[in-house]
Amino acid sequence: MKRRVVITGLGPATAIGIGKKDFSAGLYGLKPCIAEIPSSYEHNYKFKSRYFVPKPEFTLTDIGIHKSVEGMMEESSRLSVLCTKLALEDAGFQISNTEKYLQVEGLENCGIIIGTGMSSLQTALESYAAHIAGTDKSAAESDCRSGSNLNSNSNPNSNSNSNPNPNPNPNLNPNLNPNPNPNKPHFNRMVIPKLMTNAPAAWISILFGLKGFSYTLNTACASGSYAIGEAYETILSGRCDVILAGGVEVLAEKHGAIMRGFDMLSALTRAKDGRPLPFSRQRSGFLFNEGAGCVLVLEELARARKRGAGIYAEIVGYEACSDAYSIVQMDPSGDSITSLFQKITGGIKVDYLNAHGTATIANDDIEAKVIQWIFGAAGAQPYINSTKGILGHSIGASGAIEVAVVALSIKKSRIHGNITTDPLENLNLPLETLTAPIDYALSASYGFGGHNALILLKRYEDHE
Repeated sequence: MKRRVVITGLGPATAIGIGKKDFSAGLYGLKPCIAEIPSSYEHNYKFKSRYFVPKPEFTLTDIGIHKSVEGMMEESSRLSVLCTKLALEDAGFQISNTEKYLQVEGLENCGIIIGTGMSSLQTALESYAAHIAGTDKSAAESDCRSGSNLNSNSNPNSNSNSNPNPNPNPNLNPNLNPNPNPNKPHFNRMVIPKLMTNAPAAWISILFGLKGFSYTLNTACASGSYAIGEAYETILSGRCDVILAGGVEVLAEKHGAIMRGFDMLSALTRAKDGRPLPFSRQRSGFLFNEGAGCVLVLEELARARKRGAGIYAEIVGYEACSDAYSIVQMDPSGDSITSLFQKITGGIKVDYLNAHGTATIANDDIEAKVIQWIFGAAGAQPYINSTKGILGHSIGASGAIEVAVVALSIKKSRIHGNITTDPLENLNLPLETLTAPIDYALSASYGFGGHNALILLKRYEDHE
C-alpha cells in the first residue's frame, strides 16, 4: 500500500501572533507588525530601508524550561523549541515534565529536520568584539575561579552532590561569568554551542527526549521548504513515520549589522511606511523580518488515522532544483522554476498559489512571468498571494511559515488577501481575504544561491 504524508500540527511564532489561533487572526485580518528602525542602528551607517518586523517576544520558562537552560541557547534555538511545543500540542500529543526535561508520549523515535538560513549571530559578534578589544579579562578570570569546565568527565545533566547546584545543568551555566560591565563587549563562554547551526534541531531533540535522526539544513530563503520537502520524502521512503519539520530564523542584532548587510545589497524596501507591496509596480524590496519560525508535524497517514489526529492537508508533491546562475539573483529566464512547475502540476488544477513574493523588483517580475507562462491569463490562474507582504521576509523560516499558511488555507477554505497597491497586470491577486474551496495548492520558495522548491498540498478527505 502506498504511503501518504499528512500535516497534523502547526507551530507558528511570529510578530503577528504566537500559536495557530493568534497567527491566524493576524494573517487573515491582514494585520502586519512593522516597526521603525531604532536610532542605535545608525551610528555609523545611514539605512535606506527604514522599517523592519520585530521578532516575537517570549520566554521558555513559560513552557517549563529552566532559565539556565534557556540561557544556553541562541535566539534561533529558543524559537525552534517554542515552535515545536506549539506544533506538538496542536497535533494532540501529550507532553509531560520529567526529571530531565520534557517527554512526548509515543514520539521517542521521531525525526527532526529544521531549516535555517544564517543562524543567530548576536553572541558570536559580541564575543568577537570582546576578543579583539580585550575587555573581558575579569569574566575569563571568573571562569577559572568558578572551577566550571566542559571536560570529558562532565555530565551536563548530573545531579550529583559533588556539585550541589539546583540548576539542572550546573556545568553548562552561562551565568557563572556574568558580564561585569554590560556596556562593554562580553565573550560568552557558550559561544560555540550557541553558534552551531545544528543547535535548533539539537535542542528540540534534547529538551523533548526525541532520539530519532535530527539535523538542520540550509538553502537560504528556501530552507524551511526544503526541510518540509525532505521530511515528506523521508516518510514516503518508509524510514520514519513522523517528523518535526520547519524553519527558524532570528537575525536580530542590537546594532542592526545584519539588516545593514541586506540594505547594502539594495534588497530591502524603501517604502515610506515600510510596506513591501509584493507584485506592485511600486515595490522596491523586501521587508526585513528579524525573527520568526514555524514547525510542522508531518505523519504517515495510517499512523495519524490510528491515533485519531486532526489533519490539515496532505502533501502530495515536492520538487527542488538549482538555478546555477548567481549567488544573490534569480535566473532572469525563469527556466528552472518553470521546469519545477511543469513537473509538480502535471495535469493538476491548482486552486491557490502562495508565491515567493518578496517584493524585490527583479524577483517579482520573473516570478510573475513564470506564473503567466504556466497558468495563462489571470482568469485561468489560481488565487495568488504573498504572505511576505504581511510578515516581511523571514529568510530560512519563510518557506515553513508559508507551507503552514497553505495547510491552514486548505483546511479553512480561506485565502488571505494581498497587502499591495497598483498591482502588476495579468495576475490573479485578491486584495481582500476571501473564502473559496481549495483542492490543490502550491507553496513556492526561491533562495539566494539559486535554491528553488515547490511543495504541493491537497485537501484531505476522510473517505479516501
